[in-house]
Amino acid sequence: MVSRVFLHQWWWPIYAAIYVLLFYPTFLVNPSASLSNVLSEGYVVRAYVTAFFLVVGITLELLAHPRLHLRDIRHVPSVLRHHPAVALAFFYVFWSLITAFLTLEPIAALIGSFYGSGDGAIFGLALFGVFVLVYLQTLRDSELPRRLAWAVVISGVLMALLAITEIITRQGVLYPIHPGSLPMVSFPQKGHLAGFFVLVIGILLGFMLQSSRVTIPALLIISVALGATFNRAALLALSLGGLCLIGKWQRMFVFAMVTTLGLSIGWFMVSTLSAEGERQLANNTTAQTRYYIWKAAIGGILERPLTGWGAGHFDMVWPRFLSREELDRYAQMEWGVKKVKDFFLTPRASPVLLVEQADGTVAIQGVSVWKAHNQFLDIALLRGLVGLLCYVGLLWVAVKSKFLPLTIGIMTYHIFLLFWFAPFHIEGTLWVLLGGACAAGSLTGRRTHTA
Repeated sequence: MVSRVFLHQWWWPIYAAIYVLLFYPTFLVNPSASLSNVLSEGYVVRAYVTAFFLVVGITLELLAHPRLHLRDIRHVPSVLRHHPAVALAFFYVFWSLITAFLTLEPIAALIGSFYGSGDGAIFGLALFGVFVLVYLQTLRDSELPRRLAWAVVISGVLMALLAITEIITRQGVLYPIHPGSLPMVSFPQKGHLAGFFVLVIGILLGFMLQSSRVTIPALLIISVALGATFNRAALLALSLGGLCLIGKWQRMFVFAMVTTLGLSIGWFMVSTLSAEGERQLANNTTAQTRYYIWKAAIGGILERPLTGWGAGHFDMVWPRFLSREELDRYAQMEWGVKKVKDFFLTPRASPVLLVEQADGTVAIQGVSVWKAHNQFLDIALLRGLVGLLCYVGLLWVAVKSKFLPLTIGIMTYHIFLLFWFAPFHIEGTLWVLLGGACAAGSLTGRRTHTA
Protein backbone atom coordinates (compact mmCIF):
# COMPACT_ATOMS: atom_id res chain seq x y z
CA MET A 1 0.00 0.00 0.00
CA VAL A 2 2.80 2.43 0.91
CA SER A 3 4.66 1.66 -2.31
CA ARG A 4 1.49 2.25 -4.36
CA VAL A 5 0.96 5.64 -2.72
CA PHE A 6 4.60 6.52 -3.44
CA LEU A 7 4.22 5.56 -7.10
CA HIS A 8 0.98 7.54 -7.42
CA GLN A 9 2.73 10.62 -6.07
CA TRP A 10 6.10 10.36 -7.79
CA TRP A 11 5.67 8.29 -10.94
CA TRP A 12 5.27 11.26 -13.29
CA PRO A 13 7.70 13.58 -11.48
CA ILE A 14 10.32 10.83 -11.92
CA TYR A 15 9.51 10.59 -15.63
CA ALA A 16 9.70 14.36 -16.08
CA ALA A 17 13.09 14.44 -14.34
CA ILE A 18 14.82 11.54 -16.10
CA TYR A 19 13.40 12.02 -19.60
CA VAL A 20 15.91 14.70 -20.58
CA LEU A 21 18.78 12.65 -19.13
CA LEU A 22 18.12 9.58 -21.28
CA PHE A 23 20.71 8.59 -23.86
CA TYR A 24 22.02 5.57 -25.72
CA PRO A 25 25.79 4.88 -25.46
CA THR A 26 26.16 4.86 -29.24
CA PHE A 27 29.83 5.77 -29.36
CA LEU A 28 30.72 3.04 -26.86
CA VAL A 29 29.07 0.44 -29.08
CA ASN A 30 30.12 1.99 -32.39
CA PRO A 31 32.85 4.67 -32.19
CA SER A 32 32.36 5.57 -35.86
CA ALA A 33 28.63 6.24 -35.49
CA SER A 34 27.26 9.37 -37.15
CA LEU A 35 25.22 12.05 -35.42
CA SER A 36 22.17 10.71 -37.27
CA ASN A 37 22.64 7.34 -35.53
CA VAL A 38 22.96 9.07 -32.17
CA LEU A 39 19.76 11.01 -32.76
CA SER A 40 17.67 8.07 -33.96
CA GLU A 41 18.80 5.80 -31.14
CA GLY A 42 18.05 8.51 -28.59
CA TYR A 43 14.55 8.68 -30.07
CA VAL A 44 14.08 4.93 -29.68
CA VAL A 45 15.30 4.97 -26.08
CA ARG A 46 12.82 7.69 -25.16
CA ALA A 47 10.02 5.85 -26.96
CA TYR A 48 10.67 2.66 -24.96
CA VAL A 49 10.95 4.50 -21.65
CA THR A 50 7.77 6.46 -22.38
CA ALA A 51 5.93 3.23 -23.23
CA PHE A 52 7.07 1.69 -19.93
CA PHE A 53 5.91 4.69 -17.91
CA LEU A 54 2.61 4.67 -19.80
CA VAL A 55 1.92 1.01 -19.00
CA VAL A 56 2.63 1.50 -15.30
CA GLY A 57 0.76 4.83 -15.27
CA ILE A 58 -2.35 3.26 -16.82
CA THR A 59 -2.17 0.43 -14.28
CA LEU A 60 -1.98 2.92 -11.41
CA GLU A 61 -4.94 4.84 -12.84
CA LEU A 62 -7.02 1.66 -13.10
CA LEU A 63 -6.18 0.78 -9.50
CA ALA A 64 -7.36 4.24 -8.47
CA HIS A 65 -10.71 3.55 -10.20
CA PRO A 66 -11.58 -0.08 -9.39
CA ARG A 67 -15.16 0.38 -10.64
CA LEU A 68 -14.10 1.53 -14.08
CA HIS A 69 -15.35 -0.70 -16.93
CA LEU A 70 -14.84 -0.79 -20.67
CA ARG A 71 -18.41 0.36 -21.21
CA ASP A 72 -17.52 3.65 -19.50
CA ILE A 73 -15.85 4.69 -22.72
CA ARG A 74 -19.25 6.11 -23.68
CA HIS A 75 -18.52 8.99 -21.28
CA VAL A 76 -15.55 10.18 -23.37
CA PRO A 77 -17.56 12.85 -25.28
CA SER A 78 -18.77 14.29 -21.98
CA VAL A 79 -15.24 14.35 -20.59
CA LEU A 80 -13.95 16.15 -23.67
CA ARG A 81 -16.75 18.68 -23.40
CA HIS A 82 -15.99 19.54 -19.77
CA HIS A 83 -12.19 19.44 -20.14
CA PRO A 84 -11.18 21.57 -23.14
CA ALA A 85 -7.45 20.93 -22.62
CA VAL A 86 -7.96 17.19 -23.03
CA ALA A 87 -10.16 17.82 -26.07
CA LEU A 88 -7.53 20.04 -27.71
CA ALA A 89 -4.74 17.53 -27.04
CA PHE A 90 -6.96 14.71 -28.33
CA PHE A 91 -7.78 16.52 -31.60
CA TYR A 92 -4.13 17.48 -32.03
CA VAL A 93 -2.93 13.87 -31.90
CA PHE A 94 -6.00 12.56 -33.80
CA TRP A 95 -5.31 14.99 -36.64
CA SER A 96 -1.63 13.99 -36.61
CA LEU A 97 -2.55 10.33 -37.08
CA ILE A 98 -5.11 11.02 -39.82
CA THR A 99 -2.84 13.33 -41.85
CA ALA A 100 0.07 10.89 -41.56
CA PHE A 101 -1.71 8.69 -44.10
CA LEU A 102 -1.96 11.62 -46.51
CA THR A 103 1.79 12.15 -46.75
CA LEU A 104 4.26 10.81 -49.31
CA GLU A 105 5.69 8.32 -46.80
CA PRO A 106 3.10 7.37 -44.15
CA ILE A 107 5.51 5.08 -42.31
CA ALA A 108 7.93 7.95 -41.66
CA ALA A 109 5.08 10.25 -40.65
CA LEU A 110 3.83 7.64 -38.18
CA ILE A 111 7.07 6.44 -36.59
CA GLY A 112 9.27 9.50 -37.14
CA SER A 113 11.85 10.86 -39.55
CA PHE A 114 14.28 8.25 -40.88
CA TYR A 115 17.12 10.68 -40.13
CA GLY A 116 16.52 10.82 -36.39
CA SER A 117 14.65 14.08 -35.85
CA GLY A 118 11.61 12.28 -34.44
CA ASP A 119 8.18 13.94 -34.81
CA GLY A 120 6.35 10.64 -35.38
CA ALA A 121 2.55 10.70 -34.94
CA ILE A 122 2.62 7.47 -32.90
CA PHE A 123 5.12 8.97 -30.47
CA GLY A 124 2.78 11.97 -30.30
CA LEU A 125 0.00 9.56 -29.34
CA ALA A 126 2.17 8.25 -26.49
CA LEU A 127 2.81 11.79 -25.28
CA PHE A 128 -0.95 12.42 -25.38
CA GLY A 129 -1.36 9.42 -23.07
CA VAL A 130 1.22 10.93 -20.72
CA PHE A 131 -0.63 14.26 -20.82
CA VAL A 132 -4.00 12.67 -19.98
CA LEU A 133 -2.65 10.56 -17.11
CA VAL A 134 -0.90 13.56 -15.56
CA TYR A 135 -4.05 15.64 -16.05
CA LEU A 136 -6.28 13.04 -14.35
CA GLN A 137 -3.93 12.55 -11.42
CA THR A 138 -3.66 16.30 -10.88
CA LEU A 139 -7.45 16.51 -10.57
CA ARG A 140 -7.15 14.11 -7.62
CA ASP A 141 -3.84 15.37 -6.24
CA SER A 142 -3.51 19.16 -6.33
CA GLU A 143 0.10 18.94 -5.09
CA LEU A 144 1.28 17.02 -8.15
CA PRO A 145 2.13 20.18 -10.19
CA ARG A 146 4.46 21.32 -7.39
CA ARG A 147 6.23 17.95 -7.35
CA LEU A 148 6.52 18.04 -11.14
CA ALA A 149 8.05 21.51 -11.03
CA TRP A 150 10.63 20.61 -8.38
CA ALA A 151 11.50 17.37 -10.19
CA VAL A 152 12.34 19.34 -13.34
CA VAL A 153 14.35 21.86 -11.28
CA ILE A 154 16.41 19.03 -9.75
CA SER A 155 16.96 17.57 -13.20
CA GLY A 156 17.98 21.02 -14.46
CA VAL A 157 20.56 21.46 -11.69
CA LEU A 158 22.03 18.04 -12.46
CA MET A 159 22.19 18.85 -16.19
CA ALA A 160 23.81 22.19 -15.40
CA LEU A 161 26.49 20.53 -13.26
CA LEU A 162 27.21 18.06 -16.06
CA ALA A 163 27.39 20.93 -18.56
CA ILE A 164 29.86 22.82 -16.36
CA THR A 165 31.90 19.63 -16.05
CA GLU A 166 32.04 19.37 -19.85
CA ILE A 167 33.33 22.94 -20.12
CA ILE A 168 36.00 22.45 -17.45
CA THR A 169 37.23 19.10 -18.79
CA ARG A 170 36.70 20.11 -22.45
CA GLN A 171 35.13 16.76 -23.26
CA GLY A 172 31.61 15.40 -23.42
CA VAL A 173 30.26 13.54 -20.40
CA LEU A 174 28.10 11.22 -22.51
CA TYR A 175 29.45 11.66 -26.05
CA PRO A 176 32.96 12.38 -27.44
CA ILE A 177 32.19 15.81 -28.90
CA HIS A 178 34.53 18.52 -30.22
CA PRO A 179 35.20 21.08 -27.42
CA GLY A 180 33.80 23.88 -29.57
CA SER A 181 30.37 22.16 -29.53
CA LEU A 182 30.19 21.85 -25.75
CA PRO A 183 28.20 21.85 -23.54
CA MET A 184 25.65 19.33 -24.83
CA VAL A 185 25.23 16.61 -22.14
CA SER A 186 22.36 14.44 -23.50
CA PHE A 187 21.12 16.89 -26.16
CA PRO A 188 22.20 16.90 -29.83
CA GLN A 189 23.56 20.45 -29.59
CA LYS A 190 24.03 23.25 -27.09
CA GLY A 191 21.07 25.27 -28.40
CA HIS A 192 18.60 22.60 -27.30
CA LEU A 193 20.33 22.39 -23.93
CA ALA A 194 19.94 26.16 -23.58
CA GLY A 195 16.21 25.78 -24.20
CA PHE A 196 15.89 23.27 -21.38
CA PHE A 197 17.70 25.66 -19.03
CA VAL A 198 15.28 28.42 -20.07
CA LEU A 199 12.36 26.15 -19.13
CA VAL A 200 13.88 25.44 -15.71
CA ILE A 201 14.68 29.09 -15.02
CA GLY A 202 11.09 29.96 -15.95
CA ILE A 203 9.91 27.48 -13.31
CA LEU A 204 12.29 29.08 -10.80
CA LEU A 205 10.82 32.49 -11.67
CA GLY A 206 7.42 31.15 -10.65
CA PHE A 207 8.80 29.93 -7.35
CA MET A 208 10.43 33.32 -6.77
CA LEU A 209 7.00 34.92 -7.07
CA GLN A 210 5.93 32.56 -4.29
CA SER A 211 8.88 33.72 -2.14
CA SER A 212 10.84 30.46 -2.32
CA ARG A 213 14.42 31.35 -1.31
CA VAL A 214 15.84 27.94 -2.14
CA THR A 215 15.61 28.91 -5.80
CA ILE A 216 18.65 31.24 -5.65
CA PRO A 217 21.42 28.55 -5.59
CA ALA A 218 19.66 26.59 -8.33
CA LEU A 219 19.22 29.77 -10.39
CA LEU A 220 22.93 30.58 -10.13
CA ILE A 221 24.10 27.09 -11.14
CA ILE A 222 21.77 26.90 -14.12
CA SER A 223 22.65 30.45 -15.22
CA VAL A 224 26.34 29.51 -15.33
CA ALA A 225 25.59 26.53 -17.57
CA LEU A 226 23.25 28.62 -19.73
CA GLY A 227 25.94 31.28 -20.16
CA ALA A 228 28.28 28.60 -21.51
CA THR A 229 25.86 27.88 -24.38
CA PHE A 230 26.14 31.42 -25.88
CA ASN A 231 22.50 31.34 -26.98
CA ARG A 232 20.90 34.70 -27.74
CA ALA A 233 17.35 33.33 -28.04
CA ALA A 234 17.71 32.14 -24.45
CA LEU A 235 18.80 35.59 -23.29
CA LEU A 236 15.77 37.17 -24.96
CA ALA A 237 13.44 34.61 -23.38
CA LEU A 238 14.89 35.24 -19.91
CA SER A 239 14.66 39.00 -20.35
CA LEU A 240 10.99 38.82 -21.26
CA GLY A 241 10.26 36.11 -18.70
CA GLY A 242 11.78 38.26 -15.97
CA LEU A 243 9.08 40.87 -16.62
CA CYS A 244 6.67 38.68 -14.64
CA LEU A 245 8.43 40.05 -11.54
CA ILE A 246 7.31 43.62 -12.29
CA GLY A 247 5.98 45.07 -9.06
CA LYS A 248 8.19 42.70 -7.04
CA TRP A 249 11.18 44.98 -7.45
CA GLN A 250 13.39 43.37 -4.82
CA ARG A 251 12.90 39.92 -6.35
CA MET A 252 13.42 41.32 -9.84
CA PHE A 253 16.70 42.85 -8.69
CA VAL A 254 17.81 39.54 -7.14
CA PHE A 255 16.85 37.64 -10.31
CA ALA A 256 18.72 40.11 -12.53
CA MET A 257 21.84 40.05 -10.36
CA VAL A 258 21.98 36.26 -9.95
CA THR A 259 21.37 35.50 -13.63
CA THR A 260 23.81 38.19 -14.79
CA LEU A 261 26.48 36.82 -12.47
CA GLY A 262 25.86 33.25 -13.61
CA LEU A 263 25.77 34.11 -17.31
CA SER A 264 28.98 36.12 -16.97
CA ILE A 265 30.76 33.23 -15.27
CA GLY A 266 29.60 30.84 -17.98
CA TRP A 267 30.72 33.19 -20.78
CA PHE A 268 34.07 33.69 -19.09
CA MET A 269 34.64 29.95 -18.68
CA VAL A 270 33.97 29.21 -22.33
CA SER A 271 35.89 32.19 -23.71
CA THR A 272 38.87 31.35 -21.49
CA LEU A 273 38.99 27.66 -22.32
CA SER A 274 38.20 28.05 -26.01
CA ALA A 275 38.31 30.88 -28.55
CA GLU A 276 35.28 29.26 -30.18
CA GLY A 277 32.99 30.78 -27.58
CA GLU A 278 33.89 34.39 -28.36
CA ARG A 279 33.49 33.73 -32.08
CA GLN A 280 30.01 32.30 -31.56
CA LEU A 281 28.86 35.21 -29.44
CA ALA A 282 30.03 37.71 -32.05
CA ASN A 283 28.69 35.69 -34.96
CA ASN A 284 25.45 37.13 -36.33
CA THR A 285 24.97 34.49 -39.04
CA THR A 286 22.29 32.50 -37.21
CA ALA A 287 20.03 35.52 -36.86
CA GLN A 288 20.41 36.31 -40.57
CA THR A 289 19.67 32.77 -41.77
CA ARG A 290 16.37 32.73 -39.85
CA TYR A 291 14.83 34.90 -42.58
CA TYR A 292 15.52 32.31 -45.30
CA ILE A 293 14.51 29.38 -43.08
CA TRP A 294 11.22 31.01 -42.15
CA LYS A 295 10.53 32.03 -45.77
CA ALA A 296 10.94 28.43 -46.90
CA ALA A 297 8.73 27.24 -44.03
CA ILE A 298 5.94 29.68 -44.88
CA GLY A 299 6.08 28.53 -48.51
CA GLY A 300 5.72 24.92 -47.37
CA ILE A 301 2.79 25.76 -45.10
CA LEU A 302 0.98 27.57 -47.94
CA GLU A 303 1.39 24.53 -50.19
CA ARG A 304 -0.09 22.09 -47.63
CA PRO A 305 -1.98 24.33 -45.17
CA LEU A 306 -4.43 21.80 -43.72
CA THR A 307 -2.62 18.48 -43.55
CA GLY A 308 1.00 19.54 -43.25
CA TRP A 309 3.90 17.44 -44.49
CA GLY A 310 4.41 14.92 -41.68
CA ALA A 311 7.69 13.89 -40.06
CA GLY A 312 10.73 14.29 -42.29
CA HIS A 313 8.88 15.12 -45.49
CA PHE A 314 9.50 18.84 -45.80
CA ASP A 315 13.19 18.09 -45.16
CA MET A 316 13.28 16.54 -48.63
CA VAL A 317 11.92 19.52 -50.59
CA TRP A 318 12.75 22.73 -48.70
CA PRO A 319 15.27 24.12 -51.30
CA ARG A 320 12.54 24.62 -53.90
CA PHE A 321 10.83 27.19 -51.67
CA LEU A 322 13.79 29.57 -51.99
CA SER A 323 14.91 31.42 -55.09
CA ARG A 324 18.39 30.66 -56.43
CA GLU A 325 19.69 33.96 -55.02
CA GLU A 326 18.19 33.23 -51.60
CA LEU A 327 19.59 29.71 -51.63
CA ASP A 328 23.02 31.10 -52.51
CA ARG A 329 22.89 33.60 -49.68
CA TYR A 330 21.66 30.99 -47.20
CA ALA A 331 24.42 28.55 -48.19
CA GLN A 332 27.06 31.26 -47.88
CA MET A 333 26.01 32.08 -44.32
CA GLU A 334 25.24 28.53 -43.19
CA TRP A 335 28.15 26.58 -44.71
CA GLY A 336 30.62 29.24 -45.85
CA VAL A 337 30.44 28.22 -49.51
CA LYS A 338 30.67 30.61 -52.45
CA LYS A 339 27.42 29.66 -54.16
CA VAL A 340 25.02 26.83 -54.97
CA LYS A 341 25.57 25.59 -58.52
CA ASP A 342 22.60 23.23 -58.49
CA PHE A 343 20.45 21.10 -56.20
CA PHE A 344 18.81 17.72 -56.66
CA LEU A 345 15.56 16.57 -55.06
CA THR A 346 14.89 12.84 -55.04
CA PRO A 347 11.66 11.35 -53.64
CA ARG A 348 12.14 9.75 -50.22
CA ALA A 349 15.70 11.09 -49.94
CA SER A 350 17.49 14.11 -48.51
CA PRO A 351 18.21 17.01 -50.88
CA VAL A 352 21.71 17.20 -52.34
CA LEU A 353 23.30 20.57 -53.15
CA LEU A 354 26.19 20.99 -55.56
CA VAL A 355 28.17 23.90 -54.11
CA GLU A 356 31.20 25.89 -55.12
CA GLN A 357 33.51 26.39 -52.18
CA ALA A 358 35.54 29.51 -51.38
CA ASP A 359 38.66 28.04 -53.03
CA GLY A 360 36.78 27.35 -56.28
CA THR A 361 36.44 23.58 -55.82
CA VAL A 362 33.07 21.90 -56.26
CA ALA A 363 31.64 19.73 -53.50
CA ILE A 364 28.42 17.99 -52.53
CA GLN A 365 26.47 19.30 -49.54
CA GLY A 366 23.79 17.07 -48.06
CA VAL A 367 21.11 18.20 -45.59
CA SER A 368 19.39 15.31 -43.82
CA VAL A 369 17.52 17.21 -41.09
CA TRP A 370 15.80 20.57 -41.65
CA LYS A 371 13.84 22.61 -39.11
CA ALA A 372 12.16 26.01 -39.32
CA HIS A 373 13.61 27.03 -35.92
CA ASN A 374 10.25 28.34 -34.81
CA GLN A 375 8.08 25.90 -32.90
CA PHE A 376 4.83 27.22 -34.36
CA LEU A 377 6.06 27.15 -37.96
CA ASP A 378 7.42 23.64 -37.40
CA ILE A 379 4.10 22.39 -36.03
CA ALA A 380 2.25 23.93 -38.98
CA LEU A 381 4.67 22.16 -41.34
CA LEU A 382 4.22 18.86 -39.52
CA ARG A 383 0.49 18.91 -38.64
CA GLY A 384 -0.97 21.71 -40.75
CA LEU A 385 -2.79 24.77 -39.50
CA VAL A 386 -5.41 22.58 -37.81
CA GLY A 387 -2.72 20.99 -35.66
CA LEU A 388 -1.21 24.41 -34.96
CA LEU A 389 -4.57 25.81 -33.76
CA CYS A 390 -4.99 22.86 -31.39
CA TYR A 391 -1.50 23.34 -30.00
CA VAL A 392 -1.95 27.10 -29.51
CA GLY A 393 -5.28 26.46 -27.78
CA LEU A 394 -3.62 23.96 -25.47
CA LEU A 395 -0.95 26.51 -24.60
CA TRP A 396 -3.63 29.10 -23.86
CA VAL A 397 -5.29 26.76 -21.36
CA ALA A 398 -1.91 25.98 -19.76
CA VAL A 399 -0.84 29.60 -19.29
CA LYS A 400 -4.16 30.42 -17.60
CA SER A 401 -3.19 28.07 -14.78
CA LYS A 402 -2.82 29.66 -11.35
CA PHE A 403 0.22 27.48 -10.49
CA LEU A 404 2.82 30.04 -11.48
CA PRO A 405 5.98 27.85 -11.68
CA LEU A 406 4.53 25.70 -14.49
CA THR A 407 2.77 28.63 -16.17
CA ILE A 408 5.86 30.85 -16.30
CA GLY A 409 8.13 27.94 -17.22
CA ILE A 410 5.95 27.02 -20.20
CA MET A 411 5.56 30.67 -21.25
CA THR A 412 9.27 31.43 -21.03
CA TYR A 413 10.21 28.29 -22.94
CA HIS A 414 7.79 29.13 -25.74
CA ILE A 415 9.27 32.61 -26.04
CA PHE A 416 12.56 30.79 -26.65
CA LEU A 417 10.76 28.54 -29.16
CA LEU A 418 9.89 31.56 -31.29
CA PHE A 419 13.50 31.21 -32.49
CA TRP A 420 14.00 27.48 -31.92
CA PHE A 421 12.04 24.22 -31.82
CA ALA A 422 11.30 21.59 -29.19
CA PRO A 423 13.29 18.40 -30.02
CA PHE A 424 12.12 14.98 -28.91
CA HIS A 425 14.81 15.17 -26.21
CA ILE A 426 12.53 17.45 -24.17
CA GLU A 427 9.02 16.67 -25.44
CA GLY A 428 8.21 14.11 -22.75
CA THR A 429 9.05 16.55 -19.97
CA LEU A 430 7.17 19.35 -21.74
CA TRP A 431 3.95 17.34 -22.14
CA VAL A 432 4.04 16.31 -18.48
CA LEU A 433 4.25 19.97 -17.49
CA LEU A 434 1.45 20.87 -19.91
CA GLY A 435 -0.76 18.20 -18.35
CA GLY A 436 -0.07 19.45 -14.83
CA ALA A 437 -0.57 23.11 -15.76
CA CYS A 438 -3.83 22.52 -17.66
CA ALA A 439 -5.29 20.44 -14.83
CA ALA A 440 -4.19 22.99 -12.22
CA GLY A 441 -6.04 25.64 -14.21
CA SER A 442 -9.12 23.41 -14.26
CA LEU A 443 -8.93 22.99 -10.49
CA THR A 444 -8.89 26.75 -9.95
CA GLY A 445 -11.81 27.32 -12.30
CA ARG A 446 -15.33 25.98 -12.24
CA ARG A 447 -16.28 22.66 -10.69
CA THR A 448 -14.80 19.84 -12.78
CA HIS A 449 -16.37 16.63 -13.97
CA THR A 450 -14.08 13.61 -13.64
CA ALA A 451 -14.46 10.21 -15.18
